[in-house]
Amino acid sequence: MPPGVTQATLHYLARRLNEVAAQLPATHTDVDPVRLTDDIALLSHHLTYASERAQERFAAPETVHLPERHALMRLAEAMTAVAGALANLTEALDCVSTGFYRQAVAGVETSHLRNDPKALRIIAAEKCGEARARLTGAAASLPAETSAPAPRPRPAAHPTAPPPARRAPLTTPMARTPR
Repeated sequence: MPPGVTQATLHYLARRLNEVAAQLPATHTDVDPVRLTDDIALLSHHLTYASERAQERFAAPETVHLPERHALMRLAEAMTAVAGALANLTEALDCVSTGFYRQAVAGVETSHLRNDPKALRIIAAEKCGEARARLTGAAASLPAETSAPAPRPRPAAHPTAPPPARRAPLTTPMARTPR
């Protein structure tokens, strides 16, 4: 029987996402294509790990109970955020590699805004900031405990009669008949 997707799994993934988010470049001077490719590979690894865990559980849905289903739902939402962060980091890498390309090719007409390596690194840093926000948001949503549904009142075993209807008070006293 495969191990379930538990709170420990979600806490582990949350810690890893926070670690990746913490090491993402914050300024354009910190942007490095080698580190970006490393971050992309690391996030891809975590996404693959989460996908494999979810796939194991989706393969046998009859063994997945409600708490684990909630955990799988949060895992899938986090996987969506990680995929979005991967897209941001890939765009950042594209910006940096375009600048890298422009530096290597002599005689390429460059606009001072569009193809300036510094401007591209600034854009890349902004993309990394977006990725950081997605990752920290995903990490924050993972370990949240699912709230148990409010207990519903159990129906009575035997139907009970409705309470008697209230009668209007009598205005005249009734006389008692002797026996």
